[in-house]
Amino acid sequence: MRDDPAKFGHNLTQFTDPALFERRLIDIMNPMPMHVRLDPALEGAPALNVLSSALTKDGMTGGPNTILNLAFRVARCGVKVRLVTTVEASTLEREWFRAHIASLVGGGDLPEVPIVSAADARAPLAIGARDRFMATHWTTAQQLKRVLPLLARPRFFYMIQEFEPSFYAWSSNYALAMETLSLDFWPVFNERVLCDFFVRQKIGRFATDDRVDEQLVFEPAIERRMFHPRTGAARPGPKRLLFYARPSNTRNLFGLGLTALREATRSGVFAEGWEFLAIGGRGGVPEMALSGGHRLRPAPWFGYADYGQFLRDADVLLCPMLSPHTSYPVLEMVACGGVSVTNTFETKTRVMLEGISANILASAPTVETMTADIVAAGERVNRGEVVAAPPLMPQEWGETLDPVARRIVELFALPD
Repeated sequence: MRDDPAKFGHNLTQFTDPALFERRLIDIMNPMPMHVRLDPALEGAPALNVLSSALTKDGMTGGPNTILNLAFRVARCGVKVRLVTTVEASTLEREWFRAHIASLVGGGDLPEVPIVSAADARAPLAIGARDRFMATHWTTAQQLKRVLPLLARPRFFYMIQEFEPSFYAWSSNYALAMETLSLDFWPVFNERVLCDFFVRQKIGRFATDDRVDEQLVFEPAIERRMFHPRTGAARPGPKRLLFYARPSNTRNLFGLGLTALREATRSGVFAEGWEFLAIGGRGGVPEMALSGGHRLRPAPWFGYADYGQFLRDADVLLCPMLSPHTSYPVLEMVACGGVSVTNTFETKTRVMLEGISANILASAPTVETMTADIVAAGERVNRGEVVAAPPLMPQEWGETLDPVARRIVELFALPD
């Protein structure tokens, strides 16, 4: 007996078009290959090719900025570095980009680091057999996998800033992201707590080799020139709670955070003189009702230079993150003199987070515990008990990334 399609709640015949079937049901992200060709003339001057699916102004957030910062510091050490887009060509204006890099890297001469593309089959990127590569996302590692057999030195650098398989439910993407972590690479870890998670969980290559090159593990810098407490008189107007709200990034726990925020605004702590703003992306959320007559309103998008001032004008940041990475906004908020409410996860413990700053409130990711921490943060602000002590983190990117860059230069020269 054949099943009745109607009982499944959708029209199964919509997938008779093969192209439509692939777009709707096949969940592999960025399956297209990188387009490269070996050029013997480049063998004598090997380059480090730093991969990114695309480079756009809107994409210059914490993780991508850290990649660029490191790439330019490696180039300052004398290695030829290229930024390679693998999905689409860059549309960045040269002058804007150099000004942006100068704001990240700081003073001194900027080396010439060209942006090239390996996304066009009609114009494959010329590479040398002795080039090295740096993957920066699991999709770029999957694309690179097909190029490695062409190289005389196939071991590559892999900048790991998150446990990326967790971006997906168990799926094709989950499996492919996990596969990349078993390839032959030098891991470059953004945060010790993330590195510890990989080692303790025996993920990928760490199932059989738990050795980590300590010179390739770094802590993010929270730069004091950008992120520091407010000076002078307090901002006029209501107290302000920011919600780092990115519904499309499931690890940001938008639903859990919103439910906890609604419970917290029912408590009476925020009865008068508070406003609630959603940050984290362009058009991330619409205006939404909370409790007690409060509303969550979307904030405008801020560039890097204005972002620090925006945090200084706030009092509390709610930033859930189901991840072994601390999350930059949590650190940036406490550096600006506010309170951050987040959650624990595996190696990211309450003791570890409170060791960074007493102004970080963290507990298990449940509605009840997050509600309690939001209320506690509001009470601290109402009583004026927030101590604007800087977090125990590096304050300059040169302090944390320059040693990594020098180690990459040493490994770059090794034969495999």
